[in-house]
Amino acid sequence: APFDNLKARQAVNFAVDRNAVVKLFGGANLGSPLCQQLPKGMPGFEPYCPFTKNPGSGKWTAPDLEKAKQLVKESGTAGQKVTVISSDKQQERGIGEYLASVLRSIGYDAQLKALSSNVQYNYIQNTNNKVQFSLTDWYQDYPAPSDFLYVLFSCSGFHPGSDNSPNIAGYCDQKVEADMKHALATAVTDPEAAATEWAKIDKEVTDAAPDASLF
Repeated sequence: APFDNLKARQAVNFAVDRNAVVKLFGGANLGSPLCQQLPKGMPGFEPYCPFTKNPGSGKWTAPDLEKAKQLVKESGTAGQKVTVISSDKQQERGIGEYLASVLRSIGYDAQLKALSSNVQYNYIQNTNNKVQFSLTDWYQDYPAPSDFLYVLFSCSGFHPGSDNSPNIAGYCDQKVEADMKHALATAVTDPEAAATEWAKIDKEVTDAAPDASLF
């Protein structure tokens, strides 16, 4: 809580200024705004962004704070305390401070807790720590859409009470799970058809907003 509520999660996605986060990360030479799960250039990538001002182009353009505040109000979660967990690395701590300020701007009582980078990633994976909101990065292990979708959002990737639970959001949708397993099987014989399936899955997961992809 409060992000077990879909509208609360959608509100975060609408509220974040992804251009601001890119600047905090180091600028446009290092990253570009993203509001879906698959990065540009990945098989299955089709521009998609429902969480932006004036959606329709498939690209993120600007935050929509009014929409975010409306969703928080509709969710019934306004005023709740939220702790943002980042690492203590200067860059990530700066982004964490920004994200806490975004949460405050849409109606939450938010603060940042920066943990040692040696322990933070394991800490946010373990459900025993009751993490509400965390910041982390993800680099591909191999150039396949499954590495961004199946690894991070499959039911089988969620291990309650474990420091090794890459599905940090605890997202588990049985229909999406079945779609992902079908795409994995399809990829063995028909990678192009599988890419089409992953594009659909990317949209399904993005709509559910288990995370807020930033850049």
